[in-house]
This record gives sequence, C-alpha cells and structure tokens, in this order.
Amino acid sequence: MKTNLCFVRCALFLCLIFSGSDLLGQSIARVDSFYMPSLGRTKKLSVLMPAKYDPRIHYPVLYLLHGYSGGYDNWCAKTKIAEYVRDVPMIVIMPDGENSWYVNSAMEPNDRFEDYMVNDLPNYIQKAYSIDTMKQGIAGLSMGGYGALMLALRHPAKFRFAGSLSGAITFPRGMSDTSRQPERSLFPSLRHAFGDKSGTARTTYDLFLLYRQTSKESMPYLYMAMGTQDGYRSFLPAHRALTDLLRGAGITYEYHETPGGHSWQYWDAEIQPLLKRMREVLKF
Repeated sequence: MKTNLCFVRCALFLCLIFSGSDLLGQSIARVDSFYMPSLGRTKKLSVLMPAKYDPRIHYPVLYLLHGYSGGYDNWCAKTKIAEYVRDVPMIVIMPDGENSWYVNSAMEPNDRFEDYMVNDLPNYIQKAYSIDTMKQGIAGLSMGGYGALMLALRHPAKFRFAGSLSGAITFPRGMSDTSRQPERSLFPSLRHAFGDKSGTARTTYDLFLLYRQTSKESMPYLYMAMGTQDGYRSFLPAHRALTDLLRGAGITYEYHETPGGHSWQYWDAEIQPLLKRMREVLKF
C-alpha cells in the first residue's frame, strides 16, 4: 500500500504560538499523518518544531505520549507545551496511541502499537524531519507515562531519557485488583492489551520485571513525578515500590512526589521540570 503523507496546519488548537508580536518567535505546530505498517492504517500525530527550523541541523526529539482516552492533540490543546518549547532547539512528536497501553495487543494481532512506536514512527520521523538519533527521549502522562518507561526499558538503545508523569505503572501486574474505581474502568483496555493470566504479555510488559532485564550501563535516565492527591489510589504506592527497587539495584533515577491530582493542571506544571531535566541529561 502506498504511504500516505500529509502535512497540515492545525486551524484550531495547534495554532502558531507567538512570542510577543515577533513572528520570528513562533513555534511551528503541525498535524502530520502517515501509514503505519504495524497497524495497517493511517494515523495522525502532532509535531512541534523550532521557530527557525533548519533541515541542515539535527535536532533532539521528544516523543510525548497521551493518557487513557486521549489522543495526539491532547498535549497542545490542554497544556502550554508549545510555549514551553518555543525557544528550545528540539522537535516534539505527539502520536496517537489510542487506548493501547503502547504494547502489542495480546488479544488483537493487528494492534501492534509497540512495533508502531519503536519502528514505524521513528523511521518515518527520521525521514520527514532532521533528527539527532543520539538525543532521543520519550515521556508521557498516566497510560503514556507507563508507556514511556516501558518502551525505554524494552528498547534502551533508542531512548536515552524516559519521563513519566502520574504513570499508570500499577499495570499490568495490578490487573487482578479491579474492584475499585477508577482503576476498574480501565479493565477492558487492559485486557485487550495484556490478555488473561494464562498469557505471557503481563510479565513481558511489567515494569517491576523489566528493569532487571536492562543492564545499568544501557539504562536510560528515568524521571518520574507523582501527585500526592492522585485519584488512582494504587499509583502512588506503586511508584514508591518501584523506586525502592531501582534504588536497591543501583539504577540512576529521579523521582518527585509533588502536590496535585490526576489532572491537566498537574501535568501542565510538571512537564516543565521534566523538559529541563531532559535538556540537562541529553546536553542540548
């Protein structure tokens, strides 16, 4: 099937961001789309580029993931991410992961979202944009926070930095505890992604096991922030448990417990120090 490539200016929420009245201070926002062989269909993604984007320069890239029930437009529509990266020499890619948990589905063979994230998407981005493949990071919120850590641990050669805000790291190991809301509402998507107990997906994608399978030398820098008033009551204890394990294994990580809930207000605030740390780690 022929690849469908489309560069479209977003007329609604993905508008050009102004730096005062200086048009040269704009961040460039685009909605792009391409055919994904791993999924057998075309999907959209949002792209933020430096105002003075120069194809002769190779830019660091951040793959920024949305949460459950979200989409490729969430970060630009609900935060000031375009303003925060306005003067930063990097490209931000925001794909559409549906409610996939960013894994290859155990129940639907055609929903290979892990393959999409680590193969199709980077391959396309590296052809369409000028990317420094040695300075790639991945981050996300909630389901996307889980996805960012999981993908970085499973593919450490691709990402040098992984960030999670309010990460849903309880899953898949916590799937058996679906008796309380709001965790219970996630169960249909979790089962679609990870299958039942008799399958292997639950152990394959378990962060509490994955960190052991990555050598300390190849481990990406792990950054996590968790709101102390988060409505998903299992998330905070899971973060404390995981960071205890990382510390015991001598793995470099950064963890912040800060006031806030499972909300866009929290993520809009916490994406700013995450971006700052990514720049420090990747040195740009």
